[in-house]
Amino acid sequence: MSDNEIIAQVRKPNSDADNSESDEDEVIETFKISNSDAFECFAKGLIWLEQQTDSDSTERALLKRLRDRTAKRRQSCLRRSKLPFKPM
Repeated sequence: MSDNEIIAQVRKPNSDADNSESDEDEVIETFKISNSDAFECFAKGLIWLEQQTDSDSTERALLKRLRDRTAKRRQSCLRRSKLPFKPM
């Protein structure tokens, strides 16, 4: 390549090859985490946090609030799924 070709290539806006590489890096598979799974994670995280010597009450309170919120949502979903269906 000549100097002019190299300069043109460098100045060229993002090429298709560059875009495809960056798109591949940005692909993140997402899936919905259930309320039960979230509750279990927060509960285990809280146990872990309480075992740490450097944890403070603010951290524990936040994790407890998140655990309690997921517990309520989990219970709400369980109640809705157990309600019998009554046609109108």
